[in-house]
This record gives sequence, C-alpha cells and structure tokens, in this order.
Amino acid sequence: MSLIRKWKNRFDEKRIAKLVLPFTLVGPERVQNLYRLAQRIEEEEISGDVVECGVYNGGTAAVLARVATHSRLRRTVWLFDSFQGMPRTTEVDGEEAQKYIGEVRGSCDQVRSLLQRTGSDLSRVQIVEGLFQETFSTIQIPKIALLNIDADWYESVKLCLEKFYDSVVPQGFISLDDYGHWPGCRRAVDEYFEKRGLSYPLRNVDYTARWFQKS
Repeated sequence: MSLIRKWKNRFDEKRIAKLVLPFTLVGPERVQNLYRLAQRIEEEEISGDVVECGVYNGGTAAVLARVATHSRLRRTVWLFDSFQGMPRTTEVDGEEAQKYIGEVRGSCDQVRSLLQRTGSDLSRVQIVEGLFQETFSTIQIPKIALLNIDADWYESVKLCLEKFYDSVVPQGFISLDDYGHWPGCRRAVDEYFEKRGLSYPLRNVDYTARWFQKS
C-alpha cells in the first residue's frame, strides 16, 4: 500500500471514529480495530460478506459498512439485532448481567441515519430485526469475510458461532466484543473452541475484546 493511501485511510479512520463514538458503547480501541479489520479484508482480497450480531445504534456497524459497502468485491453488510433491548440471561451470565435485561435498546432508524452520515451505501446493507433465535434460521450467508459478535450473553454468543462460524472463509476474521468482560460470552467461546477442536490464539484489543483470523 502506498504512503498516500495509508495516510488517507488513517485520516478516514479518525474521522469515522469521531462520528460513531456517540452511538456505540464500544471504546476507541475497538472502533479502531474493527476499522482496520475491515481494511484488511480489502487489502488481502478476502471474499465474503460482513456480518455484525448486536448493533445497538449502529456505531460499529457504520465503521464496518463505511468500508465494506464500497468494496470492489461487492459485499453485503448484514446487521442483526432485536432492537428490543438486551435479551434474558442465564445463570452462567452472572448476577450483574440481569440488570441489563431490556436495556441498551437501539433503533433501526438511527442505524440507517448514521450509516448514511458516514458514507455507507445503504443498498448494500441488510438490517435483520428480531431475536437471533427467530431470525437466524431465515437467513443463509454462504461466505463471510468478517464476523463481529457483540452479543454479550452465553446463549446469544453460542447462537452466533453455531450459525455463522462455518461460513467464515479461510483467512476471514472473527471479532468477539465481550470475551474479557461477560462470563457467559467467554464460556460460549471457550466451549465452542473445545467442541470444534479450535486452537486459534485470541488477540487482545483492550480488556474485553478479542479477535482471531481463521486459517
């Protein structure tokens, strides 16, 4: 990549981050990491769509869509959220998690507005509204280049991995927003790795987010 291209990407990264941070609960390090993963699937010409599970008001979705909807690989960005607040927890998610049931309620209209403001091509975006257990079975995405799981709870993260992991292409990326914070997320990921015999090193972004590249 040329120095001019790198400079333009860095400028765009900072501009987009400034726009989206008021619309996400994700910190600057995670916003930056998702932008760079979105750039990597372009630079490395990794084919497939971009999927985000857990959208809220579209902060990180806008980061991903800003890059992916203008890809010459003709990607679609899939955004999954109930837009009804956080779903019910299970015992493995811990007592603190119960406080968030029904909270953190996003808006489809807000997501569309933010994506438009950040320069995404909305014709390349599919927003799927509803609980994961109700919507996942209605959608088939054969190839995924980047999967961002921001689903917090054990059952939700488990559903995301079971539904989409096999569709992530070789060299594709999976980002796990809540691994270091919520015990349910960590348990769902660890159990899935054990069940499938996976041994990818999880790379730290900050105290909670992790990501890995599928071989």
